[in-house]
Parts: sequence; C-alpha cells; structure tokens
Amino acid sequence: MFFRKSPDKVQENRPASDDSLEELRKLLMGPMQERFDQMQQLLKMLENQELQAEEVSQILPEAILMRSSRDKQIVKAMEPITEQAIEASIQRDPRVLVSLFVPVMLPAIRKAIGTMIKEMIETFSATLEHGMSFRGLRWRYEAFKTKKPFGEVALLHSLVYQVEQIFLIHRETGLVLLSEVSKDTVVVQDADMVSGMLSAIQDFVRDSFGATQDDSIENMQFGDRSIWIEQTQYLIFAAVVWGNAPTELRKVLKETLNTIHFEHLDNIRNFDGNTAPFESAKHHLLACMKSQHKERERHPVIFWTVISLLCILIGWWSFFTIRDHIRWTNYLEKLQNEPGIVVAETEKRSGKHYVYGLRDSLASDPENMLYDAKIDPEKVHFKWELYHSSHPEFMVRRIKKILNPPDTVRFYYKDGTLRVEGIAPRQWIIDSKKLVEAIPGVVRYKNEKVVVLEQKQIETLKEQIEKTFFFFDAISTKVKVGQEKALAQLANEIMELVRLTRMFNKTIRIDIIGHTDSVGTEERNSLISQKRADEVFSLLTAYGAEPELFTKKGVASKEPIKEEKTEKDREANRCVNLKVVISDKENIK
Repeated sequence: MFFRKSPDKVQENRPASDDSLEELRKLLMGPMQERFDQMQQLLKMLENQELQAEEVSQILPEAILMRSSRDKQIVKAMEPITEQAIEASIQRDPRVLVSLFVPVMLPAIRKAIGTMIKEMIETFSATLEHGMSFRGLRWRYEAFKTKKPFGEVALLHSLVYQVEQIFLIHRETGLVLLSEVSKDTVVVQDADMVSGMLSAIQDFVRDSFGATQDDSIENMQFGDRSIWIEQTQYLIFAAVVWGNAPTELRKVLKETLNTIHFEHLDNIRNFDGNTAPFESAKHHLLACMKSQHKERERHPVIFWTVISLLCILIGWWSFFTIRDHIRWTNYLEKLQNEPGIVVAETEKRSGKHYVYGLRDSLASDPENMLYDAKIDPEKVHFKWELYHSSHPEFMVRRIKKILNPPDTVRFYYKDGTLRVEGIAPRQWIIDSKKLVEAIPGVVRYKNEKVVVLEQKQIETLKEQIEKTFFFFDAISTKVKVGQEKALAQLANEIMELVRLTRMFNKTIRIDIIGHTDSVGTEERNSLISQKRADEVFSLLTAYGAEPELFTKKGVASKEPIKEEKTEKDREANRCVNLKVVISDKENIK
C-alpha cells in the first residue's frame, strides 16, 4: 500500500544536492525569466489600450459636439495642434495646401480684379468728362478747399441717379427679410416678386452656364433701371437703381450688407421665417437710399469772356514770342555765316540779347544787318574782338587796299596763293611785286597773266596809225580838204607811241608811203606819189612830230590799196598811208 508524502516532508527528506541544483537553475535562467515576465506585462497593457481606444472612438464625436455647443474650449484646445499640423504640412510639401486652396481662391481673386478694373475705368471716364470744364475747375477748387478727393466731389455734383428700392433677402429660403422704398419712386415693385425673380434668374444662370453656388449675378439692366446685387453666405442685398450710378454705390451696398450680416448673424443662422428681428437693421437700408440730381446749366458770360481774352492774350504773346525767336535764330545763323565774323557766345538777360565774338574790320556791320532782320537794335548789344580773317574775300579786299591796283586788274586768293590777271601799268607791276611780300597770308604771288598796259597801248596805237589814210585828187599832191583834224590826231598818236616805246627802251620808225592810181605813166606816177609822201611828212612835222622818225617813199601804182575795177577803187589808190616799225635799240643799225 502506497502513501503520498507531503511536500514538507519531501522537502525535509530532500537531499542537499537538490538545493544545489536549484541554485544553478536560478543562475542560468534568471535573466531570461525577468524578460519573460516584462513581455507578459506589456502584452496585458496593449490589450487594455486597444480596448480603451475602441471605447473612446465610439464616444469621441458625440463628446466634441457636446463640448463645442457648450463653449469654445474645444476650439482653443485644438487650435495649437491644428496650427502645428498645418505648419508641418507646409514645411513637408507646400503643394498639398496650394492644390486645396486654388479652386477656392481663384474665383474670388478673378472677381475682385474684375471689379477693381471696372471701377477704375468708370472713375477715369468721369474724371475725363468733368476735369477740364468750368464745373470741373470749380469742383477741383472745392476738393482743394474741403480736402476731399476730386472724384468724391465730382460724384456729389455731376452724376444723376436714384436708389428707388432696396431688398434684404434670405439666401437659402428666398424670403424678403427687409425692404425700403424711396419717397420719390413712381413705380413700386412687389418685394416677393422681385425676390422670386432674382432666385429664378440665378438658378437659370447656374443651370445654363455651369456656374457654381458661389457665383452670382452682380447687375441686371432693364431700360433706365438696373438691379445691383451683393451677397454673403446667408444674405442677398438687391438695390433697384434709376440712371447712371457711380461705382462707389456698390461699395456702400457691400459695406451695409456686411454690417447687417455680422449684427444679425445669430438671427440669420436660426431663421425660422420670422422677419421681425431684422426691423432693427432698417436704418442701414435708409442709409443706402442715395440720389443725385443734375444742376441746371448756367452760362457764365463773364468767365468765358475772361477766358477768351486770356486766350487772345496768350495767343498774341505766343505769336510775337515765336516770331521774335524765329527772327533772332535766322539773324544768328546769317551772322555766323557772314565772312569775317565769328560768334563765340550769345545770351539773353532782361529781355536783351548779348553777342560776343570776333570781327574783321572789313566784315559787314552786324548792327546794319539787324534792320534787314527786322530786329530792334536797342535790344541787342555786341562785344567784338578785332582779328584778321583769312577768308579769300577779305584777303583780296585787304590786298587791294594795300596795292591800289587799276580797275583792269583782278585778284584771286586761295590757300596762301595770290594770282593776278588783267592789264596794269608797268610801274605798278614792279611796285606790286615788292609790296606783296609784306602782306600777311600771301605765300605765293603769280602775275604771269598780267598784261603791261603800255605794251597794250603801243599795239593799239600802232594799229590805229597803220589804219589811217590821207586821200588826194587825181594828179594832185595836196591832201583833200577836211582831213586836217585827222592829221593833227595822227601826230598826237605818233608822239604818244614814241613816249611809250622809249619807256620800254625801244625805238620806232614810221614809213610814209605815197600811192597813185594806174592812170598815167609810171614815171609821172612815181613823181606824184613821192610828192604826196612829202606833203604828209610836212604836215605831221608841222603838228609836232619829230622829223627823224619818218622815212618817205613813193611807190606809184606798184602797191595798190585796192584792185582797180571802178572809179571808187582808183580814188582809194590815190592816197598816203603809214607803216610803223618798232624794235629794240640794240637792233638798230
């Protein structure tokens, strides 16, 4: 029969070797046992957290809704967490938030830019329309005096419009919350009809053109009237306007709508069809009932008379100012192109012109030129420094003044070369060669084409003497009556010729040749021709000619002047002529 031992007894009866084994096991398995125990505890904790998260997820939405309806503490608690999350998202990838905001922001930006451009164009048009008129000038003075913008003053005076009706409409239900009518309005529209019409039109536009819920109609035109529409998330503000209202009116409507929206935000969110709470906003609608009436035009006769006289005075002053300027400009240009004048500087002080420069003494007088330009000399002052111009005209004039040439001499000056042409006395030619060397600016002197006057005179006298004939009757040896004057003139020419030839160291011989016609014998004709030559010789010496100058001979009819065919030809052969021979003294034998 077997009996089970109790543990104590077993323990008591365990040998000492078992205790050693236990100690060895603890030494080997101790660290692993601790880790095992820690893993068991962690597993139990995870099972408890999953259970708790599941329980919290079931009650969290209801808890947030309940707390947010009670106060704003949940918002304050989540605000820093939300900001940090957004900041981290932007730092990680900004394109995520950009892609979310672009569809929302772009329509609003386009709408704002379009409104701004439209207002700018209308303002600019109004400024152009009224800026330069008499009313515009008066309004500018008023703007300056009252420190208001000109556009605001012009708005108060010039634009003609009237806000006839205003409607405040609940956007979701389409019910009219409040309306106001101008006392001057002739035709009053039913508020509910207007609200229904606006809702129907906006629904039609969205359905037809694919517009979003945020898009809306801003303006509708019908005849002389238009409906201006502004809206927020919950409200629509519509104003019936007659005439041409300024863009500032839209700003007033928008600001009024925003004010009503924020003042009655709770009433709007909790709207149940009762419009009584909105009666307190009626004064805002009354502030939008604006109108502007055009003033009667007056004809300021005195103003326009003054303006006309002022324009005439300005035109008169401008005409004479421009005319004087043109005259002065043309005068200066002519003065600068005038030889011998160099204009260095011009200025105008106290209504007078001052001219400084250089002037040749031979140049034209600038003061005399003022009369040709029709400029008052009293208004022009000159200050010239003297100088010698190298202009060809002035060089020639200066040379003429020094050389004092005869009228038959011409001068040509270019690049330091003086060229002389014409006829001049022999002595002048000799003197000019000496004087020209002392003239400044003359480097070369050419007078090859100058003909000596005395030589020209010698040739002329010789030609005139040889063309002189003295005629005789048949068989007569006396000069025909009436030729005495020709004889005296011939004698003077011969004496002048002698004087000129001696000036050039030359000698002269004059042959007196007697002629007869062919009638009669040769012996008789020779005797008659010789006597005729002697007769002319005697007459010439009687008038003062030197006898040693002449030789006389008779050639009868051997050297006829003309071929004898008629009696006149024979008369021409009954004559005496002269032949002049000029030679150098050394050639005389």
